[in-house]
Amino acid sequence: MDKYEYQLKLDQINKLIERNDYGTALKVANGIDWHRVRSVTTLCKIADVYERNRKYEESRELLSMAYERAPVGRMIAYRLSDISIKLHDYDQAIEYYKEFVHSAPKDPGRLILKYKIFRGKGAALKDQIAILEEYRAQEYEEEWALELAYRYEEAGDIEKCVNECDE
Repeated sequence: MDKYEYQLKLDQINKLIERNDYGTALKVANGIDWHRVRSVTTLCKIADVYERNRKYEESRELLSMAYERAPVGRMIAYRLSDISIKLHDYDQAIEYYKEFVHSAPKDPGRLILKYKIFRGKGAALKDQIAILEEYRAQEYEEEWALELAYRYEEAGDIEKCVNECDE
């Protein structure tokens, strides 16, 4: 595929993404050899297309290529950890988590990754709750407040569950 044909396909993918047509974007993306692409931004964008189509292995491969080209990319490390969690590859998720924390030690997103890893590995409920409480103390997002309420309910602490839902 020459540069002109590649650019046409990439433009087509971008238009499909704008229309939230990730299924068709995936079909177009499958026709491109992404190993030859140097743009970290493009690789991350296409990784998102694969992730939205639940093609986690392919997404992780593209993110790994992007990370090799931009090893200081903390958000790429975050996404690689998140994808590895979705693939139940917790050893790899922990490695990327450590890289993310090393490059962004104060980013509250580290707590979300930590929670997902703990949850996926079946850690004690009290540990999962502690992580979510720490996250809530730093940053409030409804999605994670609701998750915390579910963990309280699961732990049988209905009072905290109700209080979390009221906030």
